[in-house]
Amino acid sequence: MADLYPAIDIRGGRCVRLSQGRTDRETVYDADPLEVARGFARAGALWVHVVDLDAAFGEGNNRELVRRIAGETALHVQTGGGIRDAADIDDLLGAGVERVVIGTAAVEEPEMIEEAVGQWGGARIAAGLDARGRSVAVRGWREEGDIDLHEAAVAMVAAGVTTVIHTDIDRDGMLGGPNVAASRELAAAADVRVVVSGGVSGTADLRAVAEAAVEEPRIAGVIVGKALYEGRIDLEEALEIFV
Repeated sequence: MADLYPAIDIRGGRCVRLSQGRTDRETVYDADPLEVARGFARAGALWVHVVDLDAAFGEGNNRELVRRIAGETALHVQTGGGIRDAADIDDLLGAGVERVVIGTAAVEEPEMIEEAVGQWGGARIAAGLDARGRSVAVRGWREEGDIDLHEAAVAMVAAGVTTVIHTDIDRDGMLGGPNVAASRELAAAADVRVVVSGGVSGTADLRAVAEAAVEEPRIAGVIVGKALYEGRIDLEEALEIFV
């Protein structure tokens, strides 16, 4: 069964959303990410997906807030953004975070992933593969190279990772619907669990992911952010789709 991951993106200590990862297209939704997380828990969510945008952009970090969300709510915290070495991984997982999502470092330093999986287990280490089409972007989506999405996922599986977060950058924050087809292709190509991210606009999109997960069990869940904050999705109703 797929899981629903309501998202909290933190920048400057506040809960924000960016469109297509652009810092000049930021919307602030709440001044207190911890209270947002508590609201998710009250609605019945089991997971929360937390992105530390400052850490991803190399502009400081919000690790203390992430630790508080993990320690002061009953939510399973999946978090990413600027996790670049073993010390970052140990710090977060040791503080009660359930799963860390490693992006740039996963692509550039697969040996670090192997070591982390060896210490913490494959279920607690996820690879964040953010792409435009099949081209993977790194460093907070600011750089693109010749890294192929499917090849990167296969390498992550070889390193012991069992879950990949696939974000379609062009759809992220645009409310145009998620790229479920591309995520299904990725799951099949790499034989890996894939969490769909980017573009969810309403409950119909969530149902589409849930239906895809029935047909392709490696579709492991979906992340929803902007549509939740703008009232297009009621979290309690959305959670019922994934029961």
